[in-house]
Amino acid sequence: MKNIAVVCGGFSGEEVISMRSADFVLQNMDTSIYKPFKVIISIDRWYCEIDGKQFDIDKNDFSFKDSKAKVNFDGVYIIIHGRPGENGQLQAYFQMLNIPYTSSDFTVSAIASNKAYCNYMMKSLNVNTMPSVHLIAGGDIEIDSILEQVGLPCFVKPNSGGSSIGMSKVKAKEELAYAIEKAFAEDEEVLIESFFEGREVTCGLLQKDNEMIVFPICEVHSKTEFFDFEAKYTSSLVEEIIPAQIPEEIANVIKSTSVFIYKKLNFKGVIRIDYIFNDDNDYIFIEANTIPGMTQESIVPQMAREFGWSNTGLVSAVLDEIF
Repeated sequence: MKNIAVVCGGFSGEEVISMRSADFVLQNMDTSIYKPFKVIISIDRWYCEIDGKQFDIDKNDFSFKDSKAKVNFDGVYIIIHGRPGENGQLQAYFQMLNIPYTSSDFTVSAIASNKAYCNYMMKSLNVNTMPSVHLIAGGDIEIDSILEQVGLPCFVKPNSGGSSIGMSKVKAKEELAYAIEKAFAEDEEVLIESFFEGREVTCGLLQKDNEMIVFPICEVHSKTEFFDFEAKYTSSLVEEIIPAQIPEEIANVIKSTSVFIYKKLNFKGVIRIDYIFNDDNDYIFIEANTIPGMTQESIVPQMAREFGWSNTGLVSAVLDEIF
C-alpha cells in the first residue's frame, strides 16, 4: 500500500477549483493499491487534513506526524491549478526530495504555464499561434503600438493565469488600458493576442504503458462572450460536446498535433491542449493545460468516460505511471 499525498489549494484564484478536483481524485483513487491523504497548501500553511483534524507538513522532507507516528509519502498527486502547482515550483521541490509526482517536470511545467514562452516554443515547432504582445510589469505600455501588432478585437490575459481569471476581450481602443490593468492585477506579466474567429476545441491525452492515449475531442460552446471563468464552472452557460462534431480532417490534425506537442515538450501525466479552428480548417494553438480540472463535470473526466474509462481508471492511469 503506497501513501499518496493529493496536494491541493495553492496561491491563486483557482484554489476553489483545486479543492474540488482533489475531492474527485480522493473519491476515485484505487484504495486497494493506494492510501490517499489530502494535503492542503496555502501561502501561510501546509497541512494534511484527516477526519477534520489538521497536521502540519514538515517541509524538510514533506512528511507529517499524527497522534501515532511519522507519515511519509511514496508519491504525490499534484492537483493545484495555478501557482505553485502548475508553474513548476512544486515539481522542483518534489524532484529535490526524490518523491515521484504526477504531472510534467519543473522545466516543462514552467514553460507551459507561461503563455508567452509557450507560444515562442510553439512557433519554433511550426505550430500555429496568433500574433501577440508580451508585457512585463514596470515596462512601457504603448497602446497604439500594441494595436498595430494585434489589431481589434483582441484578448488580454494574465500571462501565467488559468481558468480565464483576469481575461478580457477588447473590442475598442479605449477598453485596452483597463483590460491590461485588470490582467496585471492577477500577474506580473500580461499577454495580448489577436482574435481568431472560429470554433473552440480541446484535446485531452496522456501516456500509459508507453502508449499515447488520445481521448475524444471536446468542442466548447460558451453562452458568454468567451469561455471565461463563469462559463467554465457554470453548466448552464456552456455546452461541451464530446465527441466534437467536427470534420474528420481537422480532428485528425488536432489529435496528431497534440501528440506531437506532448512528445516534443516531454509532457507527463494527463494534459489538455486547447485550439480554435475556422471554416477553412485553419487552426491555432491556444494553450496547454498541464494540470487540467478533475471534477466530475470537468472536461478531461468527461472525455475519459466517453473513451470508456471509469473515473477510477482515469485516476489510476495518471498515478500508476509515476511508479
